Amino acid sequence: MSTNPSTTETKTAETVDRNQLLQELDQTEQDFYTTLASLTPEQVNTVPFEGSWTAGQVTEHILMAESGIPETVLGSTEETERPVSQYVPVIESIFLDFTAKYQSPEFIIPSDGPHDQHQLLEAFKAERAAIRDIAANEDLTLTCTDFEFPQIANLTRWEWLQFVLCHSKRHTRQLQNISEKVSNRSDS
Repeated sequence: MSTNPSTTETKTAETVDRNQLLQELDQTEQDFYTTLASLTPEQVNTVPFEGSWTAGQVTEHILMAESGIPETVLGSTEETERPVSQYVPVIESIFLDFTAKYQSPEFIIPSDGPHDQHQLLEAFKAERAAIRDIAANEDLTLTCTDFEFPQIANLTRWEWLQFVLCHSKRHTRQLQNISEKVSNRSDS
């Protein structure tokens, strides 16, 4: 029985990409979690400077943005008729441009709080476990058709997971800046 080399190469490439994706998901989860956990419960609800969200609000925003992703990527799908990662550069250009400031869409604007740090940490871990399970076990080449990413298109599962990474990196950076500000304030 002969093996089609291109099929073997494709599966190997997918495994490498999936493994890297899982490592990046783990790293972004750890970075965000560690930063949030390093704050005191009071600091989680402290506004670091005028116009900024608190650490609790940033975390609630992440949870709101990611809560529908498992349902979206496990919902209706179809075979992808374009490169599976076609929109990844667009997603990266939006969320990894740390000089750009954006208004959050209305449906993922966090409440004023107060936010319970322990509940946020637990909810974040649970949400990430669900997303990681999808990344580890599902066909990431399918296009998700239940929800169109605003101003882009229907994304593949791969692209949705890349969104999670990029959005997470953006808000981890924001959380680290907030942490620095509120920690310096309490040191004075």
